[in-house]
Amino acid sequence: MLILTPTPLQSAAERALFAELAGWDTGSGVRGAVMASLPLVEGPMQRRQSDAVLFVPEGIAVVRVVEVERQSGVVTAAPEGAWTIGPGDGPGEVLQLAGGGSNPLDGLMRSGMHAAVTLRQAGLEPGRIARLTVLTGSVSGLLPADGDLGEGDQVALLDSGSLQLGVARAARHAGTDNPRLWTTADVRAGIEALGMAGRIPTVEELNGEGFPYSPYVLRRPDLLTPAALNAAPQRTAGYAPTAAPTAGGPRRGDGGAGPLVDPAAAARIAAAAVQAQEAAERRDAAPLSAATPPAAEVPAPADHRPPSRPGDTMTLLHEPAGPPADDTGGLGGLFGDPGTATPVAEPAPQPLRELPPELRPRPQARPVPAGSTATTTSGGSSGRRQVALVLAALAVVALLVVVGVLALSDDEGDAGTTTAGATAGAAPATPSAPAGPVVGDTAVVNGTTFTLQVVEENSTCNGHAYDAVAGFFANNDCTDLDRALWSADVEGLPVVVSVARVTMPDPASAQALRSLADTDGSGNVSDLLREGARYDGAPERLSGAQYASSQQGATVTIVETSWAGAQRGATSGLDAVASAGLSLPGDGVDAN
Repeated sequence: MLILTPTPLQSAAERALFAELAGWDTGSGVRGAVMASLPLVEGPMQRRQSDAVLFVPEGIAVVRVVEVERQSGVVTAAPEGAWTIGPGDGPGEVLQLAGGGSNPLDGLMRSGMHAAVTLRQAGLEPGRIARLTVLTGSVSGLLPADGDLGEGDQVALLDSGSLQLGVARAARHAGTDNPRLWTTADVRAGIEALGMAGRIPTVEELNGEGFPYSPYVLRRPDLLTPAALNAAPQRTAGYAPTAAPTAGGPRRGDGGAGPLVDPAAAARIAAAAVQAQEAAERRDAAPLSAATPPAAEVPAPADHRPPSRPGDTMTLLHEPAGPPADDTGGLGGLFGDPGTATPVAEPAPQPLRELPPELRPRPQARPVPAGSTATTTSGGSSGRRQVALVLAALAVVALLVVVGVLALSDDEGDAGTTTAGATAGAAPATPSAPAGPVVGDTAVVNGTTFTLQVVEENSTCNGHAYDAVAGFFANNDCTDLDRALWSADVEGLPVVVSVARVTMPDPASAQALRSLADTDGSGNVSDLLREGARYDGAPERLSGAQYASSQQGATVTIVETSWAGAQRGATSGLDAVASAGLSLPGDGVDAN
């Protein structure tokens, strides 16, 4: 592992962590990764939210190192609520962390969102961001023993085995549904975007840590989206794939540790890809060179990109719209966009050849001046003229017939004769049925009764989303957006269920939307509570919501559930209601 500490470490907990990591060997022999000291503080009290950022080939994680003061024993960690410490497995007293608080996960969540926004503003797509908490001090044990709290939260103690397990599980979460590994250029660009001072690791150092080499930044949204749509994430041999989330399940990591990425296997795959790419280029170039004469050389376009620093071969911001002429996507196209190809010079235009006399088109008849001796071929033209005249005459006759029928119908209506048109006009119009359920309707799904409280339909998704999902709609707007708020009771407690059905132009863009919305920290379609909708008993906003999503063709359904009152029940109840909400009817219109 490569450690980067450009500024002096400020806390004893930080110094203890980096001292432990300094004892590890560099390179991927122990664990291929980069741990960069990038502290984040917030608020007027300048409280620490995180202390470092961890880069692994599968993704990134934010790290918090907390010191347990004046307490000792086994720490019991939980996703929500205060952590405790006691002499054994039973409940103990509330844990007191240096700097305040008893649960560091809220600060880590904000730190992960800050890192995601910063990287996206710099043109990098971070994917899933894991969160790792390292406990220092008189901590004799940890519950759960593996430190996996689910949904990307990992806890580790300050010893080699626990730290390696925490890093491996964080890498597993970050690598879920990740279409590309982080390359050397991506890591260098990410460290620079996050604002680390001092020296940035060289390409050789990062390649030694297991990051595949690429001279170009590949973690751009325009390169990741086609890779995610065309194929499932490719992982090297020995890496156990993670099961995809179920249609109705919440976003969670499976918590497995997973073997390390094998750099030798990645290198073999890259070499094979280079050979295949070169062979394909030779096959494509052979017939082109044989069929066309040599063309004049086209001067290469001038490179207007800003000069890079010594040893840096990538450009992050203000890149030209298209790739440079020699851009093969890195490693012979292994990490490139499958839809792009290396541009080739256009062949010189071929001289036009004359057709033989028997294949030449016949000249059209043209008017001949008086006294001219030129001959014309007017037989074909005269025939076409006669056909046009006949058609025009038939059109005039049809028009006269229509006018006469209309006049006759008006006369009969004035005389009191009942006609088909009058009968149709006298019949009362049948009101059209609503397109879907209206406010007050109920639906029963899996034994739970849902009542429709608010419904709204829009023809655009712009202005009805936030964070990265809003940016997605700015370039790929939906064709229809149906949102509703349903109420229900779970274990005797009221809940609110937000259902959003988004119809995209095609299934491919719908799949891209669902993948983005399923990613933690990427934002979502705005629920109606967020836009100010209310009903009797409704909360001001969704709090501690559970999530579920599904896709059917070009339509994506997104459900979020939250407790509506002050009392809260078990999370499993909200989870079940979120899954059931995917089956609620939609396409409704507000009855009011």
